[in-house]
Amino acid sequence: MTPIRPTVAAALALLVATGYGLAQETAPTSVGKRSERALAPTDHAGPPPWDPGSGDELRPAFPGPGAPVPEPSGGLLAGSAHRRAGEGSAPEETVAAYVAALARTGEPERMREGLELTAEDSTAHTYLTHRAAVARARADGEARARKTEVERTGDGYELCPAPGLDSAPACVTYSGFTARDGLLTGLLVNGRDPGHGLLDPEGVEAESEGVRATLLTAYQSVTDKSLVVTAEFTTDDSVSLDLPHATYTHGRDRGERAEEAVGRYALDAGESTHAAFSFPGATPGGTLEVGGCLQECSALVDIALPVG
Repeated sequence: MTPIRPTVAAALALLVATGYGLAQETAPTSVGKRSERALAPTDHAGPPPWDPGSGDELRPAFPGPGAPVPEPSGGLLAGSAHRRAGEGSAPEETVAAYVAALARTGEPERMREGLELTAEDSTAHTYLTHRAAVARARADGEARARKTEVERTGDGYELCPAPGLDSAPACVTYSGFTARDGLLTGLLVNGRDPGHGLLDPEGVEAESEGVRATLLTAYQSVTDKSLVVTAEFTTDDSVSLDLPHATYTHGRDRGERAEEAVGRYALDAGESTHAAFSFPGATPGGTLEVGGCLQECSALVDIALPVG
């Protein structure tokens, strides 16, 4: 793969134009409250979402737009993730372009363009793949994003959600970027390597009544230990997916209901949607279970998708 090396000025100019900030990583301290906008009905009939009256913003596990990324000062960033053979510190120009891709949370496909800055099968590649999948789920579900504020630090970048009425901002730092042959390989989130909790599987699918689910990514956050699972759903017939009541089962544990879910839950024949689910304290290796109903409830959908 040939690395793309946009200039820092060009990357930052784009950020100023779009007004997006670095993707968020953690969750606020409020728990169990859902977003009205995230689960607002589409123009298709579907199962009723949970009570939108709680009115809190979505957990920042589902990132939103924010301020431009501050301009780097040049040179190499201090500190790094665990280095493997052939890896070294990442040039700031490459890091700035990668952060710019993370920042385009309102443009999932533009986020994925940043994958060309990363090495295949690397932590940096899988992390951005996951963030883009979550952003796509937000876009498909028309979820409202919370603005963020980004500051340059001595060894990377710091992201802080804009203060709200529900909780104090929980800031996250991104640092320790590593590279190999000009392509990013690793990074640290709040000083920790996120690679151990990232999954980017291939060929993991499940089907029920003509509705197919494909596992895209899963990530156990290094900051709050929530497991965020992303999947794509496609259907042969019109279907209403009960995304808000999706559950996650691991071993003998009783199924835990998703604390948050985003995506489009009502699909016509041949349509698809990305969806993202957050399960506090869960670990990879379990099963995501999503129910639903075909048109006029002619058949019940019961999908069990392995996550691991």
